[in-house]
Amino acid sequence: MSDKVEQKYQNKLGEEFGAVFHGLWNDRALALMRFQEYRELFSSTEHVELLNAISGGAFLWDIQHILWDDLMLRVTRLTDPICTAGKSNLTVQRLPEFCKDEEAEFHEEVSERADRAVGAAEFARDWRNRRISHRDLALAIESDAKPLAPASLRQVETALDEVHAVLRAISLHLLNEDIGKGVVTSPRARAFICYTQQLVEAVKYIDSIMDPGGKVPITDRGVAGDFLRKLGCKPTWEQMRQINELREAARRFK
Repeated sequence: MSDKVEQKYQNKLGEEFGAVFHGLWNDRALALMRFQEYRELFSSTEHVELLNAISGGAFLWDIQHILWDDLMLRVTRLTDPICTAGKSNLTVQRLPEFCKDEEAEFHEEVSERADRAVGAAEFARDWRNRRISHRDLALAIESDAKPLAPASLRQVETALDEVHAVLRAISLHLLNEDIGKGVVTSPRARAFICYTQQLVEAVKYIDSIMDPGGKVPITDRGVAGDFLRKLGCKPTWEQMRQINELREAARRFK
C-alpha cells in the first residue's frame, strides 16, 4: 500500500519530489504514532501507577526516557537542515525548493510554513544537540549551566502539526486532495494497558477468593493448598509457591 501511495505522489509531483513528500508524510505519521503511545502510557496518573506497580518503577522510568528521547529525535529529523556534514537529509526544509517554479504566492506559503515547523521544533533540537546526540560539558558538570529548553507533549504535538501544515499545503495545491492530521494505527499502547489491567483484576480476584478478609499472610501455603484442592488439584509445593506469588502480586495493586 505504501509503495502505491509513493508511486502516486511521484506520478503527480515528479520522482524526487514525490519520494521526498511521501517520506516526510510517512516519518511524520510514525512520529505521531510514537507521540500517541507516549501520551497513552504516561499522561494518566492511573496508568503510571499501574505500570510502576508492575515494573517496580525504575524500569518504567527507563522506558519513559527512551521513548521521550525518540520523540525528540523524530521531531528534529523532520525539520533538520537540508544537509548536515555534507550529507543530504529528508526534511521539510527541502520542500520549498521543489515549489520554486510554482506561483510565487504558493512558494512563499510553503517556505513560511516550513520555517514555522523548524521554529516549533527548536526545543527538541536543543535536547538532541546537548543531551541525546552529544553530552554538553557545561550541562553535565556545571550547576549554573544554561538549562535545556522547556519541552512538553503539547510542544511535540504543535511541531508535528506544523509539519503537517507544510505537507497539507502542498497536497491541496499540487495534488488537489486533503491529507488528514491524524493517523490510524493498531492501539498498541492502549491494548497493553488494557491487558495489564485485566491481569491485575484476575490476580486480585484470586486473592479475594482465597482471603476475603485480607488477613491471611501471603506466605500461608495452607490457604494456597485449600484453594488448589477446591479446583480439583493435588497441591504441590511448586503450585502453592506460585499461588502465593500471585497473591503477593495482587497486594501491589491495592
